[in-house]
Amino acid sequence: MTQKYRAAAKDDLIWHDLDSMTLLFHRTSGITHMLADPAPAILEVMEGLSLTATEIAARLATRFDVDSDIDVEDIVIARLEELSKLGLVSRVRD
Repeated sequence: MTQKYRAAAKDDLIWHDLDSMTLLFHRTSGITHMLADPAPAILEVMEGLSLTATEIAARLATRFDVDSDIDVEDIVIARLEELSKLGLVSRVRD
């Protein structure tokens, strides 16, 4: 079975963009996180759906100019693990 992920509920997040960072207040935990790209973009493309890293990478590629020499899926997996530890993304069963 392929691992799927779901972002925290949209209503639980308050976004504030800075120059190259995004502040993200997570109402459930009461914690403000400082995120760098591509983490905010990953959360945005998840749109409340349960998605695999492959699906997220494909969504990123359609919305953003992604260098074809980069293994986007590996980057997505690493960021998903980080976001999971922060409580902003959870692993879900299909």
